[in-house]
Amino acid sequence: MDLNFLCSALIAIGAIAERGRLGPILIFVFLWSTIVYNPIACWTWNPVGWGRRLGVLDFAGGIAVHATSGASALAISIYLRPRYEYRRGHRWPQNNLVNIILGTVLMWYGRRVVSLFEQARVIDLPVK
Repeated sequence: MDLNFLCSALIAIGAIAERGRLGPILIFVFLWSTIVYNPIACWTWNPVGWGRRLGVLDFAGGIAVHATSGASALAISIYLRPRYEYRRGHRWPQNNLVNIILGTVLMWYGRRVVSLFEQARVIDLPVK
């Protein structure tokens, strides 16, 4: 079973995690994965999908997962508007710079590894 839709929904939910309740978020995940993600994933990854027939190669979910999640996160963030504290001028303390750098490096490295295996799979190299 392909659970990429869940990961995609989690990327979009990250934009609204502190501003939404669980019930509406679960409804959003269901509707988003049904209406937005599934058709785009089918167009991109299905061998007879129109995106694949046009020559679209989606390495590690760049289009079906990340582009749709990013656009959805932007749309739902605009819909929900800024946090109440942000509108009042409240300033949050800065984050730990070491954790920011470490998280960025780990995400970048993981993305590179996934892309490497995806490229090897596309050009039919044996992946061990």
